[in-house]
Amino acid sequence: MEVTRAFIVRPFGTQDGIDFDRVERDLIGPALKQAGIEGRTTLEITRQGNIREDMFRLLVLSDLVIADVSIHNANVFYELGIRHGLRDRHTLLMRAKDTQDKYPFDLQTDRYGQYDPANPAAALPGFVESLKATLADTNKDSPVFKLLPRLTPHDRAALMVVPFDFQEEVEIAQKAGRAGDLRLLAQEVRGFEWGSAGLRIVGDAQFRIKAFAGAKETFELLRGLDSNDFQANYRLGTIYQKLAARALGPDSKLDCITRSEQAINRVLARTMPPNDRDETPKESAERRFHRAEGHSLLGSNAKTRWIDDWQAAASADAQREAALRSPHLASGIQHYLDGFAEDLDSFYAAINALAMLTIQIGLAKALPDVWAETFDDGDAAIVLKTSERRAGRLAAALHLAVGNDDKVVRKGEKFDVWKEISRADLTFLTAERPAQAGTAYRRSLANAGPFEIDAARRNLLLFRELGVLSANVEAALKEMNQAAPDKPAALPVRVILFTGHMLDTSRRDKNDPRFPNTPEAVAAARKMIEKAVKDEMNEDGGVAFGIAGGACGSDILFHEVCNELGIPTQLLLALPEAQFQAESVNHGGVDWVMRYQQLCQRVAPRVLAESKDLPRWLSGKKGYDIWQRNNLWMMFNALATQARYLTLVALYNREKDPDGPGGTAHLVTVAADWGFKTVELDARQLLKAGGS
Repeated sequence: MEVTRAFIVRPFGTQDGIDFDRVERDLIGPALKQAGIEGRTTLEITRQGNIREDMFRLLVLSDLVIADVSIHNANVFYELGIRHGLRDRHTLLMRAKDTQDKYPFDLQTDRYGQYDPANPAAALPGFVESLKATLADTNKDSPVFKLLPRLTPHDRAALMVVPFDFQEEVEIAQKAGRAGDLRLLAQEVRGFEWGSAGLRIVGDAQFRIKAFAGAKETFELLRGLDSNDFQANYRLGTIYQKLAARALGPDSKLDCITRSEQAINRVLARTMPPNDRDETPKESAERRFHRAEGHSLLGSNAKTRWIDDWQAAASADAQREAALRSPHLASGIQHYLDGFAEDLDSFYAAINALAMLTIQIGLAKALPDVWAETFDDGDAAIVLKTSERRAGRLAAALHLAVGNDDKVVRKGEKFDVWKEISRADLTFLTAERPAQAGTAYRRSLANAGPFEIDAARRNLLLFRELGVLSANVEAALKEMNQAAPDKPAALPVRVILFTGHMLDTSRRDKNDPRFPNTPEAVAAARKMIEKAVKDEMNEDGGVAFGIAGGACGSDILFHEVCNELGIPTQLLLALPEAQFQAESVNHGGVDWVMRYQQLCQRVAPRVLAESKDLPRWLSGKKGYDIWQRNNLWMMFNALATQARYLTLVALYNREKDPDGPGGTAHLVTVAADWGFKTVELDARQLLKAGGS
């Protein structure tokens, strides 16, 4: 989870009989630890005798401010005033019982966490609950914002300076489409003061490359800090919708759709027209745009529910009847219409509303008895006529919004592939001659990629399955299949991530070997690795590929075994090829160097970093080095494959905790936390085989 940060505002030393250092040591510190919150005080600032920029920034950026107002301390009230003036919530006040100083008048209505100065620790359970409740509370606790409801809190992001080299790493990973690298960066950025701003940059990059599993984690972290975070909810509405399409079971799919709808409804609640002030034209346009997007996403979720209602039916006739009966058909149409009503430039909502209306009308005409089931006598025909008039008006509005199909790009208009496809969709829905539909798609798809073509094709296949506009469908699909054959890429079923000991170096105590460089030990390691890989191959779906480093010993053996078994591998190196060789291969001898170089020729390596030094933005992370980073990098790249099953095969000796945080045991531990199946190969067998 993202680290929650607290800033403690309090007096120091013993004043008026209260030992404030003890209060932090016995009460505040333990409470923060129990609640999983990091905290710091103004002590280092106060000792310097002035108020520095650090203090102002922390008062705004901190997720929680704890202020001890037991005595009338000028610094405490000054800092509390800054917090109340810049942030509207998440400030917790505390006081010692029976203090001689009265509550300040402006704070007399606020709730306080109280403690006994003679025994601060006694208040610990209640204080922990107060911390959690304050963070979870969405109501304003600042008297300034309570009295001035039109005042807006200071933008935290304006004070969060995200290091430029971090932004560059995100940009490189995004442009290369490296979802695993982005998940690593999302993990590493946690704990920094600018962490939430960094997470937003990573989340947007993940969203753009459609790495939705990682994007979900990132934006859920941000939503954990603020349940009403607009950007996080806005993104999650789409992300959960996309994940629903990949869900393996109906319960998982329904869960994703429900979470999507919850996020969208939070966005819609945040974008209601303000009733206490007038909007600027720009504010109004932005609000209506977001509301249109929200209603469109609700329409898409209703469409997914509608498809689930009928696609499982046993026959084509049963499918058509179930599709017409489903309440989600009308619900989807209405949500899309609501989106278009919010923003008449929202052609996506309008074209989807028209498509679902066209299906409804086509099925109603083909199945009049089913259509009439929910209406009183004579009403079915009236409602059908109303739907036809609505479809006609919607088509006319769409012609104005997206243009005719013979105007592919209007003068001065920026090219938009989705708008081009929507023009073709409009022709498909309204053309009387199938050739018109085919021609429209041939024009619109000329500059479209496989992703856009597949999205358009999926919509047309619904018409084919339901027998609506059949001639137009076949003409359109012919053009689509020529532009991009219908061969959806399958996600890998099983991926193996490998880690293991490298050959012992000359620096290792000869009386304490781990992987002796002997033919017997190498043969034993190879045999264990081969058996583990074959066992995974025999599981359902087999093995799509493997991922490992390139150190002499276990890593190279794994790549060689996979190559002999016909399993492709990915070679991930912590350092550039030559530097990695010097660090982790040369000590094995000439034979291992040749095998390493042959491996690099056969499998183009990917490199994590240019040197063993951490990036400047990451250098302040305690207890972290290139090898620990490399373990996480490999693991997140395995996760990013979206394989259904992930297996970590680890050849190591539990009794000889290898290399600290960046060793084999470290990867075994973190991979288990992320849901990998772990196959542990006992490296003690290498000592027996090696004669040790």
